[in-house]
Amino acid sequence: VILPFLKRARLDPIRHFNRIKIDHQLITALVERWRKETHRFNFREGECTITLKDIAILTDLPIYGDVICVESTPPAKVVANMSG
Repeated sequence: VILPFLKRARLDPIRHFNRIKIDHQLITALVERWRKETHRFNFREGECTITLKDIAILTDLPIYGDVICVESTPPAKVVANMSG
C-alpha cells in the first residue's frame, strides 16, 4: 500500500531491511558502551559517534530533500510535505 510513497520519496531501499541479519551480541556490546551524556560509544581505542550520514551510507537511504509524512492507516496518503 505504501510502496508508491516509498518510491516517490526515494525510500524504496527500506523494503530490504527485513533481510538484514541482526547480531544481538554486537548490539548488546554497543548498548553497554553508549554514553548518553556525550551521545557517543566509548571503546578502548577512543570514542565513536554514528552520524546521520553513516546511516545513509549503510542503508542507501537519502538524507537530503523534502520531509514526507504518510498516514499509516489505510488508505495511505501523504499528510505533510514540508520543504526544508
